[in-house]
Amino acid sequence: MNQNKNKTVMSAVALTVIMAAVCSIAQIKYERPYDFRKRLEIVHEPDQRDTSLQPATDEFEFKDGVTITLAKEASPFLFRAAQDFQDFLAVSMGVSAIISRTNSAPAANTLSLVVDGKGKTKSYRVTVGGGIQIAAADERGAAQALYHLEDLMNLRQAPFLKRGSKERAPLFSPRMTHSGWGLDRFPDAYLKKMAHYGLDAILVFVKDIDVTKAAGYQDIRALIRRAAEHGLDTYLYSYIKAFVHPDDPGAKEVFEKTYGRIAAAYPGAKGIIFVGESCRFPSKDERTARLTPEGKVVPGDKRPHPGWYPCKDYPDWVNAVKAALDKHQPGIEIVFWSYNWGRQAVGPRLELINNLPKDVTLMATFEMFENHVKRNGLKSYTADYSLTFVGPGEYFSSEAAEAHKLGLKLYTMSNTGGRTWDFGTAPYEPFPYQWKRRWDALRKAHDDWGLSGLMENHHYGWQPSFISELAKEAFWENGMDFDTHIRLIAARDFGEENVEAVLAVWKEWSEAIRDMHATAQNQYGPFRIGSAYPFNLLGPTIAREEFPTPVKSADGSDYVKLNFNTDRTPKAVLEQELELLRPMAESWFKGGKTFAGLASSLSGVRAKKAQLMANLGEYFGRVTYTAIHLKEGALAEKKSDREEILRVARKEHANAKAALELVKRDSRLGWEPSMDYLGGAEQIEWKLKRMETLYNFDK
Repeated sequence: MNQNKNKTVMSAVALTVIMAAVCSIAQIKYERPYDFRKRLEIVHEPDQRDTSLQPATDEFEFKDGVTITLAKEASPFLFRAAQDFQDFLAVSMGVSAIISRTNSAPAANTLSLVVDGKGKTKSYRVTVGGGIQIAAADERGAAQALYHLEDLMNLRQAPFLKRGSKERAPLFSPRMTHSGWGLDRFPDAYLKKMAHYGLDAILVFVKDIDVTKAAGYQDIRALIRRAAEHGLDTYLYSYIKAFVHPDDPGAKEVFEKTYGRIAAAYPGAKGIIFVGESCRFPSKDERTARLTPEGKVVPGDKRPHPGWYPCKDYPDWVNAVKAALDKHQPGIEIVFWSYNWGRQAVGPRLELINNLPKDVTLMATFEMFENHVKRNGLKSYTADYSLTFVGPGEYFSSEAAEAHKLGLKLYTMSNTGGRTWDFGTAPYEPFPYQWKRRWDALRKAHDDWGLSGLMENHHYGWQPSFISELAKEAFWENGMDFDTHIRLIAARDFGEENVEAVLAVWKEWSEAIRDMHATAQNQYGPFRIGSAYPFNLLGPTIAREEFPTPVKSADGSDYVKLNFNTDRTPKAVLEQELELLRPMAESWFKGGKTFAGLASSLSGVRAKKAQLMANLGEYFGRVTYTAIHLKEGALAEKKSDREEILRVARKEHANAKAALELVKRDSRLGWEPSMDYLGGAEQIEWKLKRMETLYNFDK
């Protein structure tokens, strides 16, 4: 009897376990391509209030019927800011508010919104007592004050604010970003979300009137207007072609028909950005190559292309362009970006800076072109945008010091939107302690050299994340202390009981990223498109047209080296890289498992956030494994060890299959605005089938 009973109990337990597993599998849902955009368009997360919480004695509580007051003459922008805050209270905190246009003095249970013109641009003062008073230097400052109150209440998980007074001002402006919704695409909800995270300018590629890098027509004038309605300026990133030297006959007319025409078309644009590779003018500097009318180097000329050298006649070119722009829009900001000649000697670079017009803004990339040594002695070079080296590099430091001496306005490409080329098809990089090192270095550059503006990403765009939250506070005077802020974020998103476990993962990940070797082989190889990157050892060369490229891809696979080239990589370097990559991969997987465990123990929004973080951690692991397998295969190839190559190929086949599941679950994985889904499911499936044929795998 008891034995049968035990069998019955055991059967019930087994059935429960099986059913739980079945339910778990059933809960794994695949997203459709671009579903991630739904997340990008949610400005106020619903139901953020923990109703079990009560206000402390030193806290103000927003209650139903609270009144938001602003002056009768308040502008439509200020009224929209008040409406946004009203929406936040209702959607996120379950509190109803009234907007009143009155000049009455602040009272209990009111929020008074005043623009008094005092203080720095976009600065504000918040005083919390029986009511709340916001006094801002300008309208955008008033909006940022309201967004800050939203941030505090989200962290508190209740409509409570601590009593007291605080003044805040941004350290950096502009904070520019390309679109992470879609190349040159900025829906209103996404613009609004950008403003909430402290960003204050957008970047849009411009080839001609209403022609951007993205395919199809774009009403840029309407975009400039819509961005301004959300408190965002617009900078035009120039892809405009005017292949002429300023000394050439008819040059003035050419510049008028190109740059002047653009300035006339977009009077609302804040500025225009020029970078060497996009300018491509026929320099007469004898140190550089002569160019064909198509902008290519004349065959046989071994000198550098003018787009990649600090030509001594660039100042003449800038002055000519400036004259064409100023004719139609006096004072439009010209941002001259020295990205392309960071590898060149310091002398020619500083000579160019010294001869620039003094009302031009210089921009230099923060961390690039720097040689540094990894913990195992590997000599590393930062090829392109990377978080592996904090910065600043010598290239930035030398130009920043010179700009400061000359009184030039100084910006930097900082990647502080949360993305780099370290993982080309991930939404953001959850390495907060490494990011903090970058933020601290930027603040020091602000203090030492007057660094005032940030270009926060390139065409891979901005994705909101907890990294963006932390960055926002880091870039404001009187911002919240990092350690306090990150603990509050961890508690809000994953529960107070899980804070230590979450921080432990983020700390380990922040150390792991420092082991990446940011070379062109990696950044234009497996780390650019993830586990979709072909495993082709022993196989024929892959032609670019063979690789499945989405029709919506602006760049296609142009910036991916589809055939893993190890000819120039010494065996010792590959071995040193593997010493670093293997523990790095295990860190990603270990952290992913921690968040997967949290997801199974949590519910609702917290469970979803934990699962997304778990997927992201495993995705980093799968991408790193792809790089590891390619390097292991390359070592075997150097020894002509066919059996080892086949063994490694089987490992990568299994790894890519696991990565395929991840990109199906999260539609943001495998995607990047300029490449589209070049690292997506279709591309991974193509790779798998090709490997099965190439290596005679069982399907």
